Amino acid sequence: MSVVWIDGQVAMAGDMLLGALIDAGADFDRVRTGLLALAIDGWTLTREEVRRGAFRAVRVVVHVRGEVADLRFTPIGPGHDHAHDHAHEHGHAHDHGAGNVHRAWKDVRALIVNAPLADRVKTRVLAAYGRLAEAEAKLHGMPVDDVELHEVGAVDAIIDIVGVCLALEDLGADTIVATPLPMALGSVNAAHGRIPLPAPATLEALRGWPVFPGNVPGEWVTPTGAALIAALATPGGPPAMTIRAVGHGAGTRDPSAFANLVRVVVGDVAVSEAGDVVELACNLDDMPGQHVAAAMEHLLADGALDVWAVPATMKKGRPAVVLQALAKPSDAERLSDVMLRHTTTLGVRRWTHTRSVLDRWHETVETVYGPIRVKVGGRAGVAWHVHPEWDDVAAAAARADVPVAAVHAAALAAWTPSQHR
Repeated sequence: MSVVWIDGQVAMAGDMLLGALIDAGADFDRVRTGLLALAIDGWTLTREEVRRGAFRAVRVVVHVRGEVADLRFTPIGPGHDHAHDHAHEHGHAHDHGAGNVHRAWKDVRALIVNAPLADRVKTRVLAAYGRLAEAEAKLHGMPVDDVELHEVGAVDAIIDIVGVCLALEDLGADTIVATPLPMALGSVNAAHGRIPLPAPATLEALRGWPVFPGNVPGEWVTPTGAALIAALATPGGPPAMTIRAVGHGAGTRDPSAFANLVRVVVGDVAVSEAGDVVELACNLDDMPGQHVAAAMEHLLADGALDVWAVPATMKKGRPAVVLQALAKPSDAERLSDVMLRHTTTLGVRRWTHTRSVLDRWHETVETVYGPIRVKVGGRAGVAWHVHPEWDDVAAAAARADVPVAAVHAAALAAWTPSQHR
C-alpha cells in the first residue's frame, strides 16, 4: 500500500503541495494532460526549480490570462513576509477578489463531475471543494449550492486542487497523512473586503484538524491548502513505511529567516489486515448493470477492501445481483451509507468475520516494456506470492502494442527473491 506523508509545519498552500508532489515523482506531463481535460481554458502550467533557504524545491505556476497582479497585504509586526497569496498561490500575486471569476459551488461541482477524470480523483476533488463550499455556506448563512466561490472559484485554484488530486493518483497514494498546520495573525484584502488572518474560510475548512500557533505573522495556510489537507488526509506524524521518494514544494515568497516549503514523503507500507472485517451486502433487482458497476467503483474509491457482485434470483423470479463489500470495522458505517446512496436498496446487511491474511507490499521491476509494479504477499519479509499490477501491465501492453501476457511474463521474470524485504 502506498502512503504519502505531508509535512506542512511551515506552510500549506495548493500550489506548494502540488510542487512537492511533482518533486516526489508525480509525472508533470500526466498531471497537465489530466488538467487539460477540464472544460476551462485561458491558462497554462509551468514548473521550475527554485531555492528556498539552503534547499532546492519545485515551484508549479499557473498562468491565467487577464488577471490582476496586485496583492496588498498588511502583516502584524514589521519585517515579516506573506507566505503565499491567499487562494491565488502563484507568482502572479493578486488582490483578493480583483479580476477573479466567481463560480457557484454547483457550477464547480458540475465541471468536475463531467470531466473525464478517474473516479478516485473526482472523489478527492469533490471532497476538497465540498469542504470549502460548506465552510463558505456556514460563514454566509446560505444554502451550500448557492455559495459563490470567490478566490477559490478562480481558474488557478481549480487547477491547484485538481492538480494535487491528479498527482496523488499518479503516485498511487492509497493513504494520506499530514502534520498539524500553523496559524498566525495578520490581515489581507479579499472579495468581501479586508479580513483577519487566519482567513475565516481557512478556519472553517480546518474544523477538526489540529493546528498550532505560528511564529511569524501572515497567511501561512490558505483556504485551498486547508481544504485539501482536512478533506483528504488524516493527522499524524510520519507513518511506518519504506521511503520511496521525498519532494519539496515552494510558493511565491522566499523569507530570509526560514525555508518556506511544503515537504512530502512517499513510501510503501506492508499491509496486514488480520483480525475482524465487516461484510456488507444488499440485493438489487431494479438497477441497470452500469449503475451497479458505478456503485462498486464508489465503494472502492471510498475505502472498501474488496467489492463484488453475484447473480441471484429474487421473488417472483426476478433476476438480480447481490452487491457485497468488505470493510474495516471503523469504515463499516460510512461504507454502508455509500452503498445506500449509490444503489436503489433500502437496507444493507452486515456480518463480522475474523480472517488471517498475508502481509502485502509493492515493489517496482524494470522490464523491456518499462517499469511495472508488482504486489508481493508474504510473512516476516519473505515473499510467498508475486502478482504484477494489472493497471501497469495493461498500460505497458497498450504502449508497446503487445499482448498483456507478454508484459505479465516479463514482470515476473524481472522480479527476483533478492528484492523482498
